Amino acid sequence: MSLIATLPERSFYPLVTPLDPYFNVVWDVEPEPEFSITSRTPMVLLPAVALATLRYAVGAPCDMHIASAGMVSEASVRLSVLWLKGSTLSAWEIALMFQMLWFNGTGDRRDRRTPLKGLDLIRATDELECGGLQWHCDMPTKDDPYTFERTRLKDALSRFER
Repeated sequence: MSLIATLPERSFYPLVTPLDPYFNVVWDVEPEPEFSITSRTPMVLLPAVALATLRYAVGAPCDMHIASAGMVSEASVRLSVLWLKGSTLSAWEIALMFQMLWFNGTGDRRDRRTPLKGLDLIRATDELECGGLQWHCDMPTKDDPYTFERTRLKDALSRFER
């Protein structure tokens, strides 16, 4: 006895992934500028309140204009996909995810090591502004350390430049 199954023609179409806007143009665009992702990140100079309130805003991945290809551009598209799905990950969890994906981190929340390169990749995504991605945090005002103002991440980091 033999069993013959016929599959509909649509079952052979390729699947569409949320990262397709990036992978469709990755070979046609120039490499992104060098961001020198390092564990000596200036992100550790931010106050704890700024790191705790760090949030991002970005458009949908299909609306992103990707002008360069590289790790920071791909991280921006991944953040856009998370935003589209309504994810509520904190910046710390995103840094852990980046650390695990690109820098051989464990991705374990119980791991006591700080995801320094993941935090630096967050800084680089803010600098690149791929698809309008911007990171914002609450920083103490210069007059009163107990009042806070919403600040762009690159402006907050410029306060602590050496």
